[in-house]
Amino acid sequence: MVKVVYDLSEDTKIREAARIREKALHDEASALANAKNEGRAEGRAEGRTLERADTIMRMKSLGFTDEQIKTVFGDFSL
Repeated sequence: MVKVVYDLSEDTKIREAARIREKALHDEASALANAKNEGRAEGRAEGRTLERADTIMRMKSLGFTDEQIKTVFGDFSL
């Protein structure tokens, strides 16, 4: 679309407006992709935290002592 405007227009203002619009669309697409990637990373981190808490609770229910759990996970709190 922008290429068509470039090809058809001799008016530099119209060409500049088309270039600015193309850049804005590109920037918006990049921002959305970055937001999705950040959301995925946060979701993975939250999942790991929940898995760790679940594992610690299971270990406690099986009778592991806090010291034994600390050897596996280091410091922990629930």
